Amino acid sequence: MISGQFEPSGQQQYILVPGRSLLLQRHPVLIPVVLIIGSVVLCIASFSADTLFPVLALIGAPGALVCLSVAFVLGVSGVLASIITIIEGIDRHRLRTTTFPQQKGA
Repeated sequence: MISGQFEPSGQQQYILVPGRSLLLQRHPVLIPVVLIIGSVVLCIASFSADTLFPVLALIGAPGALVCLSVAFVLGVSGVLASIITIIEGIDRHRLRTTTFPQQKGA
């Protein structure tokens, strides 16, 4: 079964796309949520970054600034990933309606 349809009994059909795991196909919002949660956790951790990450203090890097920078990157990546997921969902729905048009009057 090469890139066909996978249909478990009584569940929604999933089109198998090479290179994407089944977990990400079933839960497409998993990556954006994980990125945004990671961003929030790093923002909270930046308040006590000097005690949490003493190695950064030893080399002279400000721990709070590093945490906030990584949190910003994760947050922006999460927002962009969620926008891409929404666009893919709309595109997939539009492709399905153009491929299988519904009959009128039936």
